[in-house]
Amino acid sequence: MSVSSSTSPNTINQRSFGSVFSRIGGDYPLGYDYGLNVHFEDGKLLTGILVSLLYLVVAVSFDAAGYVTSMGLLFPVTLGALLLGFLMSFSRFDGFFAVSHSMFVCLAFILFMMTRLVTEEEIEPILNNDIPDLQARAYLILIEWVNWLQDAFAGTPNNNNYVFIFEISFLMWWLTYLGIWAIYRFGYTWLAIMPAGIAMTLNTYYAHNSVIGFLVVFAMLGLVLLVRTNLAEHQLRWRGRRIHFNPDISLDFLRNGLAFSVAVIAISWITPNLGRNVQLREVLTPVNTWWEETTNSVSKLYEGVTPRTRSAAAAFGPQLKLGGERNFGNSVIFQVDAGEGRYWRAVTYDTYTGTEWFNTSETTLDIEAATTIPVGDWQMRTPLTQTITLLSPTGNVVFGAPDIFKASIPLIANYNFVDSAPVPSSAVLDEVTDEQAIELTMTRTNRGLEPGDSYTVVSWQVDITQNALRAAGTNYPSDAFVERYTQLPEDFSERVKATALEQTTGAVTAYDKAAMLEGYLRGFEYDDQIPAPSAGTDPVEYFLYDIQRGYCDYYATSMVTMLRSLGIPSRTASGYAEGSYETLSGTDEDLLMGEGIHYISERDAHTWVEVYFPDFGWVEFEPTAGESDLIRPEDRDDDLAALRELASRNNGNFPNPGFEIPEIDDPFPEAPSGFPLPGTGGLGGGNIPQVPLLTSLALIVAAVGGGWFFLRRSNLIGPTAFTPELAPILFERMHNWAERLGIHFKSSDTPYEQAHQLVRVLPQGRKPIENITDSYVYYQFGRDGEVAMEGTGSGFGQPGGLLPKGDMRILNKQLDLPESWNSLKSLFLKAWLNKLMSRFNWRKQDHYALKD
Repeated sequence: MSVSSSTSPNTINQRSFGSVFSRIGGDYPLGYDYGLNVHFEDGKLLTGILVSLLYLVVAVSFDAAGYVTSMGLLFPVTLGALLLGFLMSFSRFDGFFAVSHSMFVCLAFILFMMTRLVTEEEIEPILNNDIPDLQARAYLILIEWVNWLQDAFAGTPNNNNYVFIFEISFLMWWLTYLGIWAIYRFGYTWLAIMPAGIAMTLNTYYAHNSVIGFLVVFAMLGLVLLVRTNLAEHQLRWRGRRIHFNPDISLDFLRNGLAFSVAVIAISWITPNLGRNVQLREVLTPVNTWWEETTNSVSKLYEGVTPRTRSAAAAFGPQLKLGGERNFGNSVIFQVDAGEGRYWRAVTYDTYTGTEWFNTSETTLDIEAATTIPVGDWQMRTPLTQTITLLSPTGNVVFGAPDIFKASIPLIANYNFVDSAPVPSSAVLDEVTDEQAIELTMTRTNRGLEPGDSYTVVSWQVDITQNALRAAGTNYPSDAFVERYTQLPEDFSERVKATALEQTTGAVTAYDKAAMLEGYLRGFEYDDQIPAPSAGTDPVEYFLYDIQRGYCDYYATSMVTMLRSLGIPSRTASGYAEGSYETLSGTDEDLLMGEGIHYISERDAHTWVEVYFPDFGWVEFEPTAGESDLIRPEDRDDDLAALRELASRNNGNFPNPGFEIPEIDDPFPEAPSGFPLPGTGGLGGGNIPQVPLLTSLALIVAAVGGGWFFLRRSNLIGPTAFTPELAPILFERMHNWAERLGIHFKSSDTPYEQAHQLVRVLPQGRKPIENITDSYVYYQFGRDGEVAMEGTGSGFGQPGGLLPKGDMRILNKQLDLPESWNSLKSLFLKAWLNKLMSRFNWRKQDHYALKD
């Protein structure tokens, strides 16, 4: 076919791209257009607006997270990074200069902004040396940096926030600056969005205040930005190949992109339900464990940062550190269907280092569901059945009143042997325990538990009197047992020992000493917002003598260490206190018979004391002033009035019921669907609706498949109408498939030369390739009047007839383009699959090696 222009679309395309990149390192004449360094030709302004909003949302979310009170400077820091990023992207400077220049500007700008956070009192010692105010503020920040590094290498906590603020500001600067550079210089939108998205996700997870709304806005902006830049990439290629497109096409793309973004975010509300899959959670358990251990180590360096408001269940592990203020919300964690119960234990601790507690029980036991666990068959215990329904995530921790001896779910338990404890006759783990009783120190499941899950546990709950405890004696199981539970640091405070002796003057029995120390500590003020003790400070002395206030961790630690200094075996235990208790009918009869539900909230997270008494095992004590008294009668009293008075003094709980407990025929009833939360009218405000796994997968597949079909419907069903733009559209698609198959055209190749290369790879597609190429050449290079056609399917270069330029419908009908494309598309797909197979050595023959 003869055409009036010999210019190839690939030549134009090469010139379009080459003109941009040749100017980056070439000469810059007077009047040089700096915008030529920018990757995109279209949508620069809208892209800039979307990028700016994207990073400003991240900055504002960090400020709203509530880590510290001085994060407002992130907004001007991000604005500065945006301004410098735009200037550098549109300039002629190369990447090395842009990065190095940004580094100096970043450090200077952030340091200058942070000087405004320094107070006059902090720099007063520096100002006394005749140093200017601004310089003194900068010196203080640098000094704090040095102190933080020293603490980091020493592994000691640091509660100064200047370093944290500097690091977050530094992070925001580089996320923003490099994101702008990646998008405008190279068109790498994903490379700009992904790091910011990771930072946004971590911020959402660890934020003290909820920032989920910012995450939603970020996701929508990111998806729309991807749509806009993807369209800009296509517009570059279309111009290079002289393909006509409507200038208003960007509005259509953005509208569809916004709709797609909304659909993706809607799917995200379904996706978390996949976490209920057992196999998936088993795979992720080691990763989650490693992540928790790593974050706990890193958090020591930022003691002054307000931690996220979260369920304390995730923190129940083999370590308990005495730190700063606690920040728990009011969300209900789980509910317990049990008539009574004072503590829902998660873990016990036996070793104290002077700053933190550890559970050193390294032996674990896999326990099948409904298996009787050989815990000690202690005297004066009563069975307590509890059905626990989770309303918030708690990890894989299993809660229950001490001591759990049967559960409706499989357990993984850390345990110790107890030499002198009697073994119940119903125990079935003799092959493991060799007829020796054990004590569970930490109980978990082999998979994570999710909101809506329920399980039942049966415990031997303490039901004892004061006189029985006084008569317990000191016949402890073994020397090793006493050594484990009277352990103290070698440098333990003599002052605290003296206080323990002083406060137990006149007491003879272990119980009386424990009760006197319990009463002494309950006289201290409860305060869960205390600052953390400084490095090198004894936390017990800090609580007892310095600030004389604190929360449960400090009360329990003080009592246990004082008891141990007196030679009384004791330990700390963590979990939840009794929570709020509501009877099912509100009558006194239900109150007395224990017909009600316990609602456990985040604020009920608690640490208490357990003291060992021979023949009775571990018995709880409550030294924390913020908790209700743990009252035990002198002797058994069956008087109903006395029980009622005792219940009213103890928030409706009965530590010693005076009635006969019915036998438990079926300790594992069917798990309830969830009890109503207090004041919710039966809707259960803490219950999270769960969608079945298969339904979630079906919805996700349907939504993704529908969206993909909507976006690619023209490729799937092919064009249905003859339009003048059909030929370049199909020729563009042939080019795209050629790139997927690894076929690379030279910039000097004409459309017919390109078509010849395609035919050599796909000889069976010769006719449709010729038809599409003929139509494209005619459409692209034809002039008004008559144009010579090169054959309509008879072969390249064969003379055909003359056809008016304007009547493309005749040519399309002759060449039957839709049918040609449909037949060619299947050949492309088959060749592409063969190429993938050959990469994995499934096929030895290389079908895509082209000869010169």
